[in-house]
Amino acid sequence: MMNAKSIGLITTFAAIAIALNAVKIPTIFYPGTFFEFSQIPIVIAFVLFGSRTGIIVGVLNLGGSLALFPLGNGLIVYPMDFLALLLMFAGIYIASRFVKHSDESGKISIWRKPVIRLTGLAIAIRGGIMPIVDYVVIYHFLIRLVLGITLSEALIVAMVPGFILYNVLMPLYTIPVAYVVAAKVTRYLKIESCFL
Repeated sequence: MMNAKSIGLITTFAAIAIALNAVKIPTIFYPGTFFEFSQIPIVIAFVLFGSRTGIIVGVLNLGGSLALFPLGNGLIVYPMDFLALLLMFAGIYIASRFVKHSDESGKISIWRKPVIRLTGLAIAIRGGIMPIVDYVVIYHFLIRLVLGITLSEALIVAMVPGFILYNVLMPLYTIPVAYVVAAKVTRYLKIESCFL
């Protein structure tokens, strides 16, 4: 059962994420996608308050995006953004649970920095899975089904580097910004974070 504090936090983070959907920077290398900032508050909620809160905020953002910011291809873009967000969550979860904090040899390791671990595994998982989803599901199935457009195989193959670049760049700025904000919040409000 959720208490009033949890509902208030979820509502606040969801409202911020939905409002940030208005800020989009078009990508030139992956048609129909944007660099966006709406995933940052969702990742902050995930890092601070755990999987359940992060996923609920993500679902609310998905619904708010579809309702308030309809795009011609919104039925494709917004659900795929949510799937990509879940893959980033998986990377954060794995990094926080299964990667050792110190190197066995005693040497200083770059993996000792939590922001690098969280970002690195989020990039590996999202960057490894989403380009395949983009290629197979979006461009071979959903675009044909939802928009009624059939693209040539040569065009889709030519866009694959853009799929990879986009899915690497999104967590590359989303996770560090969310991490810094979450770290400041935990320090100032003296709360225990789930993934820091």
